[in-house]
Amino acid sequence: IEVDDEAAILASANDLATINGLAAGEFAYELYDEHTGELTVLDLAWPDGLQTGYSQPVALLIDEEVGVLKNAGTAGFLAFTSLDVFRQYVEREILAEAY
Repeated sequence: IEVDDEAAILASANDLATINGLAAGEFAYELYDEHTGELTVLDLAWPDGLQTGYSQPVALLIDEEVGVLKNAGTAGFLAFTSLDVFRQYVEREILAEAY
C-alpha cells in the first residue's frame, strides 16, 4: 500500500507503534531550545521513547528542512524521514528486543 499523504503517513506510523503495544506518538510535538530560544515542531515524536523510559526519543519527520532534522538530533531524538525506514527500525530494533 502506497502512503503519500503526510497525515496518512504519520497516522500509519502511530498505528504501527500502538498496534504493537508501544507508546502512542505526539503529533506536532514542540521542541524548545532554551539556549537559542528556537521552537521546532516535530511531525510525530516519542519524547520518552517507543518503549517509554527504555528507548531513546524518536521522531518521524516528513518533508522537513535540514534544520528541523538537526534540531531533533541535537535534542537527542533519533529522527526518521520515511515510513519505511521507521518501520524497519521498529521491527528490527524495538520489537526484536521484546522477543
